[in-house]
Amino acid sequence: MRRLLQRIITGKSSLSAIVQTAASNVGIQGANVLAGILVARSLGPDGRGALSAVTMWPQFLAFALTLGVPVATVYNLKRRPELASSVSGASSLLSVLFGCLATIIGLIVIPRSLHTYSSHVIHMAQIGVFVAPLALYGNVLASQVQSAGSFLYFNLFRFLSPVSILLALSILRVTGTLTVGHAAIAYLLGASPVMCWNLYWVHKQFKPTLRKGFEACTLILKYGIRAWGADLLGVIGNQIDRILVVGMLAPEAMGFYVVAQSAAGILNAIPNAVVPVTLPRATGGSEKEIVALAGRAGRMTLFTMLAAGAPFFLAGKFLFQLFYGHKFAPSVPLFHILLFETILDGVTSVLSQAFLAAGYPGTTTFLQGCGVLSAIPLLLWLIPKWGVMGAATALTLATSFRLVFILLNFPLRLKVRPPSLIITWEELQAVLLRRRLAV
Repeated sequence: MRRLLQRIITGKSSLSAIVQTAASNVGIQGANVLAGILVARSLGPDGRGALSAVTMWPQFLAFALTLGVPVATVYNLKRRPELASSVSGASSLLSVLFGCLATIIGLIVIPRSLHTYSSHVIHMAQIGVFVAPLALYGNVLASQVQSAGSFLYFNLFRFLSPVSILLALSILRVTGTLTVGHAAIAYLLGASPVMCWNLYWVHKQFKPTLRKGFEACTLILKYGIRAWGADLLGVIGNQIDRILVVGMLAPEAMGFYVVAQSAAGILNAIPNAVVPVTLPRATGGSEKEIVALAGRAGRMTLFTMLAAGAPFFLAGKFLFQLFYGHKFAPSVPLFHILLFETILDGVTSVLSQAFLAAGYPGTTTFLQGCGVLSAIPLLLWLIPKWGVMGAATALTLATSFRLVFILLNFPLRLKVRPPSLIITWEELQAVLLRRRLAV
């Protein structure tokens, strides 16, 4: 067991990196769930809905206005190692500039989006949007650690961020000062000390500079703008349900929906472990090798998510009553639907890495666009009809369409058959850590 753990922690293979990232994601999801339980029990459905309204726009805008800089940073640091210092410096500068743009847009959009909330909630959301440059910069720093292949540090930084937020929320709860405003500060700024450590690591590793900054910015934007559509549509696809729910329904309904979605998001620990490893590992290989790696990753992801999700589905009602209390009983049927949606979304995210690694970010953008274009009318139709149940159903249908679209594009774009989603015996042994797959 000791040798196995040592090989997992210090190993350089794709499987070791995935296991490291999966372990980190389990810790991350655990910290997020504990934070969600703490906030939900302290603030109730109304307060939980108001907190989501305050923190949603700063986070949404920070990830929506990346202009593809994070993924372009990974791509160019792997493709152009001789320009690593310049790419690191240029990506940092671009992230701050685009973050400032996100702040300006947020100040304009927030009052119109949160018209069903009190002026106090709107004011807190406008103050929170000033954190957007910091959030976007932190995202770029994480992408630089990812591109270096230092998954031990990459996962350590990712794990400590939600732990810091949980610690801040716990202190607020113990001191009796856990309000919507204080909780929002903890969520938006609680991970700042970890980001400072991340910044120190990046400066030590890459020595960022703005020399050849124009060339580096050109490389980043040339790839990033093509990939940005996928990022933007992915963020919209993941958040459009909350954006419409927050504008169309009462804060209490938003609280039920956010709690159910956060609980179902526990399974995201699995694809979130696979995606950061798949892109840098696949980039640079032949299209045949890229498809083989992405297909294998997709099969292992689907099997693991189904195996992990079954107990949560069966024990959902009991777990919600135990951890969230009877006030959140309406979240249980939402949780069952969103658990299935999370599995579909995880497999889709892993398979889409094949197109990014093969140099077709535009295809990924198109696929994300198909998902968003199917989600918006479904949400607008089903939310007024079924409320938050309509939102969950619409999101699941849209994600199903995205998975079908991405499978169809393997023969259309890469001229190969779509990878099978049925796991093989060799891959099953690898999931169970009994055998190491050749990479």
